Amino acid sequence: MNKNKLIPWEEARKDWFTEEELIEQDKRIRQRLALREIQELREELNLTQSQLSIKSGIARTTISKIENGKRNVCFDKLVQIANALDKDLEIRFVDKKK
Repeated sequence: MNKNKLIPWEEARKDWFTEEELIEQDKRIRQRLALREIQELREELNLTQSQLSIKSGIARTTISKIENGKRNVCFDKLVQIANALDKDLEIRFVDKKK
């Protein structure tokens, strides 16, 4: 009986994707994680998208699209959302991973 050997995801993805595809995937993952944090903070504060919309001055549909990664969000809107969530927005420049 031939048993398939499991290999770590990091190793497999390097075999399946080009370097450019890996960079793009990692970029999308980081963006999605950052946007998920908006939703998680909103839910921790027991706010609906409509309530966040009122507090931030951003349309509810826009908040929904931001949380779902269907809309790019500018810095000003991130500041509005952070203020509505009573949070400071922190953006850092860090060394690139090699």
